[in-house]
Amino acid sequence: MVAYYRLSELGYRLAPGLQVLPPEAFEPVPAATALLRDAEARAAAIVAEAEQEYARRSAQGYADGLARAELESVERLLREGVQLDAGLKAAEAEMARIVMACVRRLVDSFDDEARTVAAVRGALRQMRRERRAELRVAPAHYAAMRDRIAGIVADFPEVEFVDVVEDPALMPPQIVLESSIGRVETAVDAGLDALEAIVRGAAAGHSDSSADPAGAAA
Repeated sequence: MVAYYRLSELGYRLAPGLQVLPPEAFEPVPAATALLRDAEARAAAIVAEAEQEYARRSAQGYADGLARAELESVERLLREGVQLDAGLKAAEAEMARIVMACVRRLVDSFDDEARTVAAVRGALRQMRRERRAELRVAPAHYAAMRDRIAGIVADFPEVEFVDVVEDPALMPPQIVLESSIGRVETAVDAGLDALEAIVRGAAAGHSDSSADPAGAAA
């Protein structure tokens, strides 16, 4: 194999004129050249491997960034869902409070006698099968109810007679309707309290079912 070399690149300085180098003087050059080529090839391989590793790490970093962004998005949606549920619960609780405030204000707009008459009608509806009953009322409403009972009973043809009795233990507009099969006690305040409990329970139950779609589907 014949190879050509530039002596200046190899660091040789010859005197002017025709010069002949002995073989032993040039013997290291081919070996050094081969070593240099191997080093360059190895360096090129290292650079290529580094570039591949950089590309792989860049792709992995991009994938990690996407996964992190998706996780952050899910967390944000969960937080917003919790805040929305809390807002809905607060709104439903406030709505229940407003409804009951309106009902109480409406009931308070009636006088005790009107509320007593309403209580008597409600009690008679619960005892439709009974023909005779005793109605106990507060002393303040005894005279008024004694005068009005006939008109009230007229709306309940199945009831033949209701005896109005004064009961000092009752406070307007409380009434007690007794018959042979039982008794019905009514108190507007207690009824309103029961109604408020029902309204608030319904609002709370609706909030819970909205927050648990799996339970609602089941």
